[in-house]
Amino acid sequence: MDYKKILKYIYSLESPQIKLGLERIQSLLNEIGNPEKSLRCIHVAGTNGKGSVCAMIFYVLMEAGYKVGLYTSPHLKKFNERIRINRHFITDKEVVDYFLRIKPFITNQSFFEITTAMAFLYFKNKNVDFVVLETGLGGRLDATNVVTPLISVITNIGLEHTELLGNSIEKIAFEKAGIIKEDIPIVTGAKGKALKIIKKIAEERNAELILAKKYGNINFNYLNGTFQQSNKNIALTTIKILKKHNTLKIDNNKTIDGLKKMQWAGRLEFISKNVLIDCAHNLSGFEALKNELTAIKKQKNIKNFIFVVGIQQDKNIPMMLKTINQLVSTIIFTKSRNEKAANPQELLTIFQKISQNKNIKTKIINNPKKALKYAKKISSKKDLVIVTGSIYLVGVII
Repeated sequence: MDYKKILKYIYSLESPQIKLGLERIQSLLNEIGNPEKSLRCIHVAGTNGKGSVCAMIFYVLMEAGYKVGLYTSPHLKKFNERIRINRHFITDKEVVDYFLRIKPFITNQSFFEITTAMAFLYFKNKNVDFVVLETGLGGRLDATNVVTPLISVITNIGLEHTELLGNSIEKIAFEKAGIIKEDIPIVTGAKGKALKIIKKIAEERNAELILAKKYGNINFNYLNGTFQQSNKNIALTTIKILKKHNTLKIDNNKTIDGLKKMQWAGRLEFISKNVLIDCAHNLSGFEALKNELTAIKKQKNIKNFIFVVGIQQDKNIPMMLKTINQLVSTIIFTKSRNEKAANPQELLTIFQKISQNKNIKTKIINNPKKALKYAKKISSKKDLVIVTGSIYLVGVII
């Protein structure tokens, strides 16, 4: 099997009905020698910011001279982005190699479970010093939750994937807090009701709970957005605890240098002077985006915001669109190639129901690149085009 055929096969295992549970992944890992047991992991869950926090920790450890594996999802452009060591993504040849190694033992595992097993085996064989590991969905029953990490991290808790994780902050917090292990420290930026649940579970498991400390702002070389300062606080607190518990040799200057050098595509990123892309894909993300755009409007004296929006079917679409409603002058609905992308006509219908502003111009252009081209065409020098709503949509654009 070649690279394309392998990807076609494992993508075919993606199901509209997500199968949570640890039995299938554990069975596969048992067959391939339990590579996860030899890895020193930093395990990160949360509703928003977990990818950015993973990247921050990854860059700090890499800057300090460590060989670091990073496992995140989904990818923006290419599958290989999910699995990397330092500055190098897994190669096409290695994807083929590691899939073929586990293929004889695959039974009923999902796309994500197979990918996770490949990553564990790859990191073990490459003798990495650390693995920064992002959960896929939730925590308690996520395929990554087979590791005993050096430290667990929960960024924040918001309402997302309610059909799978529960319809309240408390229920979702319970699922995310499932990554907390006996006697393993847990760092969190969660607050309110979510924090109460996390505290309770941490106490039950004798896990030291550390609230993210507020550090001074850092001027990132490649990142925008005040929300990244919150993510930075979580990352720095995690590094501090790792130094305390695991005698890491990380110079403070190297820590700051690593953060400044961090690159994480699609997060409030200007791809040109008048085009901004952002991977906000849930209500919490849209609320953060609204705050950032409000500030940008004042800073850059923006006249109009022209939105190109595509959202996944399983999101709280009415509330997401309501959040940005007051910022919109024109909104173009589109869709990514992902099978779970909402129909643009449905998005338009929902928007027309929730929007009180009849002066907002709307349009449907199914092709994301054509939608962006149209948005740029109708924009003036004082306007800003924003592409948002889905990681998959941003991946098509960049």
